[in-house]
Amino acid sequence: MRLVPIVLAVLAITACGDEPGTTLDGGTPDAPPGVGCTATTPRAVPLEAFIGPSGLESRMLAAINGAQRSIDLQMYLFTVQSIADALIAAKQRGVAVRVILDPDEPGNVQVRPDLVAAGVPTRDATPLYTYSHAKYLLVDDATAYVMSMNFNYDALSMERNYGVVDKDPEDVADVAAIFAMDWAAAGGESAKPADLSCTRLVVSPNNAKLRLLELVNSATSTLEIAVMYLTETTIRNAVGAAKARGVAVRVILEVPDVLPDATTTYLQGLGIPVKYATTYLLHAKLIVADGVAFVGSENLSQTSLTKNREVGVIASEAAAVAPISAQFETDWNNSSAP
Repeated sequence: MRLVPIVLAVLAITACGDEPGTTLDGGTPDAPPGVGCTATTPRAVPLEAFIGPSGLESRMLAAINGAQRSIDLQMYLFTVQSIADALIAAKQRGVAVRVILDPDEPGNVQVRPDLVAAGVPTRDATPLYTYSHAKYLLVDDATAYVMSMNFNYDALSMERNYGVVDKDPEDVADVAAIFAMDWAAAGGESAKPADLSCTRLVVSPNNAKLRLLELVNSATSTLEIAVMYLTETTIRNAVGAAKARGVAVRVILEVPDVLPDATTTYLQGLGIPVKYATTYLLHAKLIVADGVAFVGSENLSQTSLTKNREVGVIASEAAAVAPISAQFETDWNNSSAP
């Protein structure tokens, strides 16, 4: 992967491994938010939740086809031709379309040539991040779709994923600032740092580990988790501590490649019920603590939380959390014990 000039100026973030370093945003990973700036500060416009795979393709196509002025997309894996065609059609009708893809994901070669040939500005993400793993769509600088879904065919047909439609002006402005910064960095241009000192968003490598740890630690009654894996030690220990203080904890995991795996052994050793997703592919990154839900692209791993570009939100609106919790309950009942 090439090194763009801006990366040379801020390479400290990748050179320091798991130790805190300066981020392109001008802060430090897991820096505490500013006074009064929390992930659950009430929004001017409530979130709307959506759940994949049902209706995902039609929702994304409707969002793209409805764009009037601009579309900014950052996506880790993009293979779905219908969505690529919709982006191309938007460009042809005069919408300003920009796409950031992860250069190390081989599947992106399936649609990238079509986007480039059609004149859709498309850039490989900066190597500042280990992976550009974020998955969000910003339409007309007014609506952000923040999700765990890639734009791949499995996500349309067989994966469990969660996303939100976010129209809150502050959230949308923060998403736009992240995209603008990453777009400039991807092009080797001077990047204006995104001011994330007071944001609701859950952003890696900036505040994700701290915010998710706070969410887990906030649970007093119930803690429900559905993730591909749970390997980050601090978060995993916090889940165990929640059980120890009397929280009813349940965890759904993707079936591990090797059995028994360390996470299942650890959780079961603490008496935490664990199930494996067996009726669908689990691609979710979901935490629900006492009716407050995290939805986004962050896996519960050290790399995802501290080295990748990731974007998520914490939903405290009851109307948004209700369908998420209902889906978790259905999935729990349909999953299998190890």
